[in-house]
Amino acid sequence: MIAGENSYKGRVPGSRNKRTLALMTLAEEGETPCAFALRIMRDTEKPEDLRMHAARLAAPYIHPKPQPEPTYVELQLPEKLDDAQALKTFHATLLQSIASGETSLEDGRELSAILETHRRLVET
Repeated sequence: MIAGENSYKGRVPGSRNKRTLALMTLAEEGETPCAFALRIMRDTEKPEDLRMHAARLAAPYIHPKPQPEPTYVELQLPEKLDDAQALKTFHATLLQSIASGETSLEDGRELSAILETHRRLVET
């Protein structure tokens, strides 16, 4: 092996790849990644798939993801939930509510976690 010659092929470790260098150049010129994507998206000379990809990249900056609406669940709680049998009975009622479609699986999962926390408190 010749002195100073690398024993591997490819980029030197730590060096920037072409994409990073291109983004750094854009940033130095004052163009943000969002502005770049919008420019590509609006360029009718570019291929349609590239323009669609640019639109997907820009969309989160322009249209924030909507927050889900909070869900409210109305339940008839038993007067006492201070022993294992009462908690077991109530959990069975919750499972029946999920199975019948009255309560969504996601809401049921959350309620079940709350019941589990309550069970631990009862045991303590």
